[in-house]
Amino acid sequence: IQAAFDLMGIRYTGTDYLSSAICMDKAVTKEYFHMSGVPTPASETIYNKVGVQADAKEAAARLGYPLIAKVTKGGSSVGVYIVSDETMLEGALEEAFCYEDKVLLEQFIKGREFTCGIIEGVALPVVEIAPIEGFYDYKNKYQAGSAVETCPANISEALTREIQSITEKAYAALRLQTYARIDFMVDENENVYCLEANTLPGMTPTSLLPQEAAAVGMDYPHLCQHIIEISMKKYDA
Repeated sequence: IQAAFDLMGIRYTGTDYLSSAICMDKAVTKEYFHMSGVPTPASETIYNKVGVQADAKEAAARLGYPLIAKVTKGGSSVGVYIVSDETMLEGALEEAFCYEDKVLLEQFIKGREFTCGIIEGVALPVVEIAPIEGFYDYKNKYQAGSAVETCPANISEALTREIQSITEKAYAALRLQTYARIDFMVDENENVYCLEANTLPGMTPTSLLPQEAAAVGMDYPHLCQHIIEISMKKYDA
């Protein structure tokens, strides 16, 4: 859509078409993370072709169970599955391939989930997301009361700085502009793993990015105005 807008001369907020395309494909995002030294869970990409189940089982054996199976171009945790054995893997792939022909198998990180917004390359306060039940799937994202969001996260200053530093590194690696939100898992030993980037994070008054902006004294109207102003900078050249 951003590329179409560029061709039509329509101005828009947020990052450009290239970074949007990179981040829309989680497998490609992983490649950029690896090239730039951004820590991320180990993963392998599986394509829907003859012999796919055998390929998937071999990849799963290398990654180890449990693991995450997810479509590469989905959103809102649609097409994301926690897989604990080969039988579950077969079912997850069958469902995932209903969405697209490429699936990412990813190392399962046991720990806490965090997200960190970023505006013009500067990270905001970190948010911890703790689902009441299960993981942060579609229901827990959109059903009120399904998850506890703590902003700023109740973590050490050192861990906060590390997540923010990796957020800024991921932002640069993916060639993002204007604003974004980066998702993380942190294991029991406080190793930080970057999962993916959201180039158009939720922007209701109670969404995560506005919560983070509020934590540094920027209310919702001023945040929206600020995003518009910095987005227009790319048209000044």
